Amino acid sequence: MALAPLNAQDFPDSWSGHWAGTVEIWSHNTIIDSFPMSVTISPADSSWDYTLVYDRPGAEQLDQRNYSLITLNDSLGHYGIDEHNSIILDSYLFGDCFYSPFSGMNTDLMVRICRMGPTELSYEITSTHADPIRESGGGVIGNDTIISINSYEVFNVMRARLFLQP
Repeated sequence: MALAPLNAQDFPDSWSGHWAGTVEIWSHNTIIDSFPMSVTISPADSSWDYTLVYDRPGAEQLDQRNYSLITLNDSLGHYGIDEHNSIILDSYLFGDCFYSPFSGMNTDLMVRICRMGPTELSYEITSTHADPIRESGGGVIGNDTIISINSYEVFNVMRARLFLQP
């Protein structure tokens, strides 16, 4: 069943709610950890409360991250995740998917959250090292100039299916 893309003007209101599931952490094609997680999106004064909770086994307390989701340019689907510590992650809505690319501590991350229908979100964070593992191309073959391309190792993926809770 094909889903019509959600209109940017419906976001994030149409994503409001408490979404929960189990996240799996993959490293080099092996699941190295899994635990419950949730995402809660709810309207606030001039933004939306955006809360992530990771319930890691053995941890003394929940890893709860209280952010705000702010609109930067609604017509471009450009939003920000305000971490309330001087960090704002620029994020973009394309159809049914919300993307947040960012870098820190020599790691590049891509957060991708896709609406999979009225009651499901697909949540994924892909981590790569900021330094390339390979540079290829960069030469001339016949009459064609080949551009240089950098490739990066994907060393970690967090993946979850989150379901809207009643």
